[in-house]
Amino acid sequence: MTSLKLPATMKNLDSMISYVLDKAKKFNLCDKKLLYKLRLVCEEVLVNIINYAYQDLNEVGYVEIACDIDTKDKKITLKFIDEGIAFNMLDYEDPDLTLPLSERKAGGLGIYIIKTIMDKIEYHREDGKNTLILIKSIANFIE
Repeated sequence: MTSLKLPATMKNLDSMISYVLDKAKKFNLCDKKLLYKLRLVCEEVLVNIINYAYQDLNEVGYVEIACDIDTKDKKITLKFIDEGIAFNMLDYEDPDLTLPLSERKAGGLGIYIIKTIMDKIEYHREDGKNTLILIKSIANFIE
């Protein structure tokens, strides 16, 4: 699985998202709704890494992104690796969307969106690295 590794800065956000979308388009995954969902998920993950993963360090960290499209099993796998503080989105409860906005806790909606869009989410931390793996079925978008 090839990957892209760049400094975790907002300046690189578009390049990181384009890496995933360009790869999807190479496999003729051109459905606008699917591409929008992939863009949204990538943006949510990457902005969180950029804004929070390295906030306690005095230097810019890196984020590595890998994208694998499996035409046999009809799935797309996104992998995000960073060396920032440990963060497992699976530990966070979904927000209570039935509450009025004024009564909801701040934050967490992006995580909820990712959980809603993706079919499978895995997280592990090893050797000081966070690895987030997101899997989405593309059976409806590939022949």
